[in-house]
Amino acid sequence: MKNIAIITGASSGIGREFVKAYDGKFDEIWGIGLEQELLEKVKNETKQIFRALSLDLTQNESFDKLIQLLKTEKPNVSLLINASGFGKFGRYDEINLNSSLNMIDLNCRALVRMTETILPYMSKGSHIVEIGSVAGFQPIPYMAVYGASKAFVISYSRALNQELKQSGIKVTCVCPFWTKTKFFDRALKTKAENVVSKYIVMYNPQQIVKKAIKDMNKGKELSICGFVARSQVRLVNIMPKKFVMKTWIKQQKLDKKYKNKSYQINY
Repeated sequence: MKNIAIITGASSGIGREFVKAYDGKFDEIWGIGLEQELLEKVKNETKQIFRALSLDLTQNESFDKLIQLLKTEKPNVSLLINASGFGKFGRYDEINLNSSLNMIDLNCRALVRMTETILPYMSKGSHIVEIGSVAGFQPIPYMAVYGASKAFVISYSRALNQELKQSGIKVTCVCPFWTKTKFFDRALKTKAENVVSKYIVMYNPQQIVKKAIKDMNKGKELSICGFVARSQVRLVNIMPKKFVMKTWIKQQKLDKKYKNKSYQINY
């Protein structure tokens, strides 16, 4: 029986860094992403067997293919990392409704579907990593759907970790702060202008993954990289959420940016 790792979002960013970190530690790594060309590039840079799976995790057909592959190969999945996801910045009417729904589909629905599709192929000692976000610890105006989707991921991960205790399978929710990835290429493509203008700190994917693996090895259910990120999470957990939201709006000067900006029809 093959001992494998499955990593979604494997073609770039945090997912790609996890591939690098675990290169050579399994019989195979199955890397899932949208673009076959990018996955092939990762494959060429990987020392061990890397199976490039170009799948859109918001589509039923992709899961049909994955399920069939699992039934054929019958692997032991020692590690599942759900790193696929995206965000959008802007007021609700500046973000296309389909984009918001797709955000929920990928960040929440697909994550749950991947997790519970793979779980029957996992055994004692296996580990699940769900990529959440520091954004999930507070409501964030002008990033409303993204923040809410990550709050779901955090809650689901922590609860599932408790449910799986007797099975010996662990779940760690990795919650990055601002991180230098292609996330911003998509997040900033809306009708909004400079929603986020102040980044308190910017981490890199290598830092996030290094801390995540350290916390996974300790059996932690949450992994938050960096003093600034951990401090923010502690503060927003004890402060009134209304105050937290007002602070965010003032910090990014969103009260001024949207003061006289009229609402628009969102198709």
